[in-house]
Amino acid sequence: MRYFTNRDAPLDVEHVMAPAAFPPGFPAVRLEAESYWDGGIYSNTPLEAVLDDRPRRDSVIFSVQLWPSSGPEPESILQVMSRQRDIQYSSRAESHLDRQKQIHRLRHVIRELGQHLPEEQRNAPAVRELLDWGCGTTMQVLELDAPAFDNDDLNRDIDFSSAGIERRWRAGYEDTARLLKLAPWRETLDPMEGISVFRMASAESRK
Repeated sequence: MRYFTNRDAPLDVEHVMAPAAFPPGFPAVRLEAESYWDGGIYSNTPLEAVLDDRPRRDSVIFSVQLWPSSGPEPESILQVMSRQRDIQYSSRAESHLDRQKQIHRLRHVIRELGQHLPEEQRNAPAVRELLDWGCGTTMQVLELDAPAFDNDDLNRDIDFSSAGIERRWRAGYEDTARLLKLAPWRETLDPMEGISVFRMASAESRK
């Protein structure tokens, strides 16, 4: 996995094409003698790129879950294959986020332990280096579940038709506006929990 950001180096059109090169429809994009495919093959929701970034900052993170973790029982082989893909990608995103919550809680624990040390010990170089692993930042992950449409099939992730794009764009816009009104990031967080997760289903899926 490699992350492209103009914070670290200039970006051009190849850097945009590489993360969108989803096989087998698109060939890999070569950059600096390496070939790249869509990063979703490895991690469909790479939240660690933000949560592990340094220096850490309090953040409100919007995450779109394209693959529903729950759904109706499949009744055909195509529905089985579609459901299998849903579970494969959604479970990976959930497990990554659960792991990040554990790591961030440990960072808060380290911060709290440091406050119980005498000042002389806390200022020792070796102790300061260890305490640097701790932090008091809070990460609020707002997860939007993409809607499930009646005509969705196994290949919905590569539906680039104008109608399909328009319908998903409209649903995403409406759901985001609804989430902004709720503003869950204003809630008070447990000081020991570094990451808070707020999940919201799409209104389109309930119509």
